[in-house]
Amino acid sequence: MNIEPKHVRSADDYKAIDRLHLPRWIAERIRFINYDLVSHIKQVLVDNPAFNAIYRVEVKEIDHLRHNENSLRSLLNAPFLMLSPSLPTIEDWRCFIDATPTTRAVDELRRKMPRVRKGLTTQSIQHHNRQFLDIIQSVANTSILSAPVLGMTPDLARYLGELPGYKLLTALERIGDLPLFQWRFVSPAFWFEFTANDLNLEQITHHIMSTTPFRAGELPHTANWAEMRLGRETHEMYAEALMAHGCRASTAATLFRLPQSKARQMYMAIHGKRSPCGNLPNSLQWFVEKPQQRLHSTAFIWLYRSALNMGANTPQALIAAADLYNQLFRNGQRLLATDRGYNLTRAMAADARLSIAPCRECHTHYIVSNNESKIEMRNSFTCPACSNSLVPRERSGKGAN
Repeated sequence: MNIEPKHVRSADDYKAIDRLHLPRWIAERIRFINYDLVSHIKQVLVDNPAFNAIYRVEVKEIDHLRHNENSLRSLLNAPFLMLSPSLPTIEDWRCFIDATPTTRAVDELRRKMPRVRKGLTTQSIQHHNRQFLDIIQSVANTSILSAPVLGMTPDLARYLGELPGYKLLTALERIGDLPLFQWRFVSPAFWFEFTANDLNLEQITHHIMSTTPFRAGELPHTANWAEMRLGRETHEMYAEALMAHGCRASTAATLFRLPQSKARQMYMAIHGKRSPCGNLPNSLQWFVEKPQQRLHSTAFIWLYRSALNMGANTPQALIAAADLYNQLFRNGQRLLATDRGYNLTRAMAADARLSIAPCRECHTHYIVSNNESKIEMRNSFTCPACSNSLVPRERSGKGAN
């Protein structure tokens, strides 16, 4: 008699909650699309440099991409789309989907469109337009964090994600050979950093945040746990997901009102080892103590608030932020433990000892300190990227703390 072995769940299985986890196959598709669309832009610009007005990148900058493979690899392997939509609003897309009058953005795109000399160029643009729309719909229907991943507004991500296939096909026919995407990073600072050194993930994360059309300080930031009525099974599922992302059993037990003994058993089942003991990280100064810690903390709160803005409740937003943060800073490069990330969201919802302020140079929003240990002036704050504090550095090999 053959008895099939019982399936043993891995930590990734506990993370795989619908819309709160970016599946590996979606992350791989994003990386493939990044490489494919950048290769397409390279080829089109080599054939016809006039497309630089459409794609927002020059041939000389494409040459930088060719000669700095390490930076390019780090950039394109991140689980974020490195191209942004050339039509940034819902009304722009309705021109093609519902045949409404054209908007200024559509008219401008058509005006910039150079004469295409090769039929192959037209075919290539149309093929990659379909790829671009396909990955938008895949991500929009898979992740609550589709807006930051795709570099577009939440409204546009929802709109494109909900469109039926036949409407997209009709729109593609009307769009013809107008490119629907453009290079995401247009600031001179990006190209300086790209060519000066091998880009690290902190620098890349700064540019991802700076090129997304919404800022952390403009997003909701409530952290309401006391009134959550989710049911026992949902509480346990969320607790397991957070512990799979590294949250301690004691934190999960407190958040989801579980017995400490049960939470410790769940942690053991997920990781095959006991949950860490000792004091939980609660220092507010840690989040702004070093430039890298400020960057990691800001990225986490930006993702958390983005999820809230897309309709997630508090535990869902925390799980989704931990998931995407850990995928971005993979291979031991994360500095912010999930327990510390929870403490950050709770502290910033409860008082003003930490707040969000724009950098006076690039206007990207970052966490700033406003407490007895350190007071930073909002009007004169310079972010770690603009102060050149995120340059590649030797890492100690220590994980998140």
